[in-house]
Amino acid sequence: MIKTVAQADDSQVVPSHGGPTPDEIRCQLRLVLSSPVFHGSRRCQQFLEYVCDRQLSGESGGLKERSIAIEVFGRSPQGEDTIVRVGAREVRKRLAQFYMTPEGSSSLVLIELPSGSYVPEFRYVSPQSLASVMPVLEPSVIAGSDRVEAVSPNTRRINRAWVLAAALVGVVAIISAAYLGSVGDARERAFQAFWAPVMRSTEPLLIGVGHPIVYQPSLRASSLDAERAATRGGPKAPYPQQLPLSLPPEDLDGSDMVPISNQYVGFGDMVAANEVSQMLARRSRRVRLRLANSIPFADLRHSQTYLIGSLSNHWTMELGQTWRFQFRWTKDHVAAFVDTQAGSYREWTVPASDDGSIAEDYSLIARVPNSPTGGLVIVSAGIKQFGTEAAGRLLAEPTDLGAILNKLPKGWEDRNLQIILHMRVIGNTPAQPEVVASHVW
Repeated sequence: MIKTVAQADDSQVVPSHGGPTPDEIRCQLRLVLSSPVFHGSRRCQQFLEYVCDRQLSGESGGLKERSIAIEVFGRSPQGEDTIVRVGAREVRKRLAQFYMTPEGSSSLVLIELPSGSYVPEFRYVSPQSLASVMPVLEPSVIAGSDRVEAVSPNTRRINRAWVLAAALVGVVAIISAAYLGSVGDARERAFQAFWAPVMRSTEPLLIGVGHPIVYQPSLRASSLDAERAATRGGPKAPYPQQLPLSLPPEDLDGSDMVPISNQYVGFGDMVAANEVSQMLARRSRRVRLRLANSIPFADLRHSQTYLIGSLSNHWTMELGQTWRFQFRWTKDHVAAFVDTQAGSYREWTVPASDDGSIAEDYSLIARVPNSPTGGLVIVSAGIKQFGTEAAGRLLAEPTDLGAILNKLPKGWEDRNLQIILHMRVIGNTPAQPEVVASHVW
């Protein structure tokens, strides 16, 4: 039978305002986030979950680009950052893809992120969306039951209008989703082709991490520092690894700084190893993590290898000697990636600073299936740790890496390739990288 909104039982029909309840929205959000469309991007999951929670909590006024950059992406409060706009576009594309899947098309609640806004909107995607202008049907009727006893002519006209409108919207949605889906599928295929030898192998991926040489005070210098601070009441280094604070320069010489090797790993290297390891774990693939300097060439033979770091990684420097883009020191003793091809010499370098702070960085991604090891070699290396971190994140992200790979010449899958990336560094965090040069041979 037919009910009106005023007669309806609240537990069975939509509210008279026509919008979904918070519980329905949260249920739909969980469905979207756990779907295969969103499963491949932790960044998109965090973005959508954050903006929806703020909207449901009545705090949508705080959904600004800067606050999202800080809360979701861990960016610094200072400076500009495009990562939020890029993230929002990716979320919108994935939402469109989700609602064209069988699971999404059967949903009753639509979650939207309107263009130009970071405030999500929620509405029904069934005939219930017309609750304010038409009678509300029993749930069994909506589900397809034939127990309708009376339907007025006005209701028939409204239903026909709704069907036509829904059909038009459906055609547009199908075309849009088909385009977005084809783009997404192409990127996923490129990503899978990049990692195909690793996915086919029954052996774990060998990850060789760079290891910077760290200098710390000798025991003599640390003891002198403690004695001088005790007798004169001055400050002393709170940790043995820190420089002596109370000793004058003339009491120290080069022998007081001891090089420590094979014990430390840079933060950018650690992030890259973690991102790629997690990506492979989600695909049921294992890794072996080693310091690069401790890997003999015999272990590289016929292995699928991922090398992280440039100057700090012995095997990156050794295997890259014949590549077009190489890591070198410039005439000003500044590290750089250099284009060694005759007639097209270029340098991509970052100015040095005493405190290590930089405003930009460059990184190299290399994929060499025809390497001297007899197996695939993949490299991600920055001039500084920020470039290494950005390149490692890129290698683990199907959408971003796939978009870059699809712009390479056809047939790259079976050839060697190198890509030079540039990224801004904001608050000691690399922004989204962009391609500045590539080579396939």
